[in-house]
Amino acid sequence: MDIRSPLPYQARVGIDWADQEHEVFVRFASGDSYRRKIDSRPEAIQGWLLELRSACAEGKIAIALEQRRGALFYHLCTHLNWIDLYPINPHSLASFRKTFFSSRAKDDPVDSQLLEELVRTHSDRLRPYQPESPTERKLDLYCRHRRSLLDLATKTELKLISTLKQYFPLAVNLFAAVGMKSDIALNFLSRWPTLDELRRAKLHTVRSFFYAHNSRSQSLIEKRLQQISEAHNVTDDFALIEPLVLTTKCLVGQLRQFNQAIKEFDRKIKELFKSHPDHFLFESLPGAGEQLAPRLLSLFGSDRSRWADATDIQKYSGIAPVIERSGKSLWIHRRLSRPIFICQTFHEFAQQSTRFSSWADQLRARGKSHHSAIRALAFKWIRIIYACWKANKPYDESLYVQAIEKRNFSISSN
Repeated sequence: MDIRSPLPYQARVGIDWADQEHEVFVRFASGDSYRRKIDSRPEAIQGWLLELRSACAEGKIAIALEQRRGALFYHLCTHLNWIDLYPINPHSLASFRKTFFSSRAKDDPVDSQLLEELVRTHSDRLRPYQPESPTERKLDLYCRHRRSLLDLATKTELKLISTLKQYFPLAVNLFAAVGMKSDIALNFLSRWPTLDELRRAKLHTVRSFFYAHNSRSQSLIEKRLQQISEAHNVTDDFALIEPLVLTTKCLVGQLRQFNQAIKEFDRKIKELFKSHPDHFLFESLPGAGEQLAPRLLSLFGSDRSRWADATDIQKYSGIAPVIERSGKSLWIHRRLSRPIFICQTFHEFAQQSTRFSSWADQLRARGKSHHSAIRALAFKWIRIIYACWKANKPYDESLYVQAIEKRNFSISSN
């Protein structure tokens, strides 16, 4: 572990943030301290920071808080020239709290004081926040927000499917292969939101619609037209149908907006990714593609001293298992506390790699359950990516396969 001597801070601060008010506890190097509530408005926070800056005679200040994102964190990041930020994991603070308060009761004033005590007594074990380059931070946020929008779009699509199944299930069946958030499905529902309106359309009009949306398979078109001709209404109760139609139109509009925004995110991500000097390293990974390669790049970054070894990334991402020992008992399980987005990135990449890498597909097929096998594969991929990243060399499948064959031959010879 990297043990550093405590920095000579003029003040150490613990902030228990909240939506309306933040509880702060400040202890100066002289030993004086105070506790205060400050409003969450940027103006109030800025006024308090200027007061604190003046009281510390231009010296450095350490601030601990349970946050790595959010308005307060971003505000404090604009003053990193004189502030060292220590983001504290909520689980770490909870464990520290239970050391002194066995009742497990959470109280904001106590938490702010505990955060200050934690950074004051254990600063040698804590790592201050070091921001990545603007390009990497922007790429990371674009990737995260794109994923959030995609999740919202998926929820909206499921809501649309649920709505259609109540009065127009034919539409769901017609586009089961491409999904209801595809352009062809959304345009179809905008034009014919009910079965009655669809049946009033002429046959060549419906056929022309599919042609116009690049659905040129004659067999598929004939199958769809047959489904339309054989379909029956779920109900003819307009008291039920009309509210559902209005809901469908609303959901279709939302999905259009989501699709448009996601396309813009894709364009921005591609531009940022291509402008990064290390993009060729992650493009070489089998199965990374246009979405996972930028996400992997934003995690690793360009600072080669950021990660001491691959083990740090395996543990941080939650891919490495947890080993618990008690007496003669041994229990190995997956990490429950982990950064979800980063864990998903490695999990999804490992799964995609099985389609493009022969050895990865073979490793997955060793008798484990699906998710256990994918986590084991991701664990191995992290070591490989780290080695490529550290050496600044793109991944070469042939070289790795040769290394596996050489190792297997050496084992069989012995």
